[in-house]
Amino acid sequence: MSAAFRTIEPGSAIEVDPDVLPTTDRACLRLLVRCGAANSGQVTQLVYNQIRHSQKRLLHFHKAGLLERTTVADTPPGRAEFAYRVGQIGHQRLGTRRTPAPATYVRHALDTVDAVCALNRSRDREHPPVQLWLTDTMTADVLGRFVRPDSLAVVTTDAGSAVLALEIDEGTEHRRTIRAKLAAYRRPLAIRPNWHLVVVVPRPIRAAWMVRVAASLDLGPRSWVVTRTDLDAGSLDTVLRPLDPTQSPRSIRSLLKPPRRLSPAPVGSHAWLELLAAGGGEAADGALAP
Repeated sequence: MSAAFRTIEPGSAIEVDPDVLPTTDRACLRLLVRCGAANSGQVTQLVYNQIRHSQKRLLHFHKAGLLERTTVADTPPGRAEFAYRVGQIGHQRLGTRRTPAPATYVRHALDTVDAVCALNRSRDREHPPVQLWLTDTMTADVLGRFVRPDSLAVVTTDAGSAVLALEIDEGTEHRRTIRAKLAAYRRPLAIRPNWHLVVVVPRPIRAAWMVRVAASLDLGPRSWVVTRTDLDAGSLDTVLRPLDPTQSPRSIRSLLKPPRRLSPAPVGSHAWLELLAAGGGEAADGALAP
């Protein structure tokens, strides 16, 4: 999806000072800095908990010139859905800067946040499964110079934990590019027994193609592929298809093993929102242990 983001005309913007906003509002802006773009449904799950309130606050920040927005192309007829990102004024007020990205990144950003939201679905907002979430701007060098996941998610339940390296595939990259990207995970996975690669693809036909591409790469027993629809429907009970042909399908929940990796600020909790609002700074070392 290629998108043209629009901001409010400078002369008509209402005045909003991010420094005096409530915790949830500041967390929302910082979240958008991290993930690049998000829609109101995603912001609802991660920040505000009520869809109408999310829509109201995002529109308010747009009118203040802090956010830019674009229409999401694949929404149902008769319904307008917007993707929001922090605009130039917002970055200036927050003391941050925009990471250069192609115009087509919007769909990729939304799909990445969707995957994390699916993994983090829980009735208990203060004790959700995702203990730590590093976006693509935060994963540089975590797995070495040549591997940069779209996200890293530490998932924990009573059964144990696992670190999931998420690669979000839009079905547009060719075989050579995909082979190189997957092959780069061989060594990082081999030395991290509780880490898994999960490739999220748009459709079953792409999943089957991904398995064929990976067949000769010897990725080991902890590499998987799943469709976006299945992940959204099943959350941690989603059954993953192995990229290693010698392995059997398994649910995400079955991948979790002791020890439990617990964070004082799991994703979506009040502590996490306070952390975001203050500028971030998760303690990731223990959570990302092999």
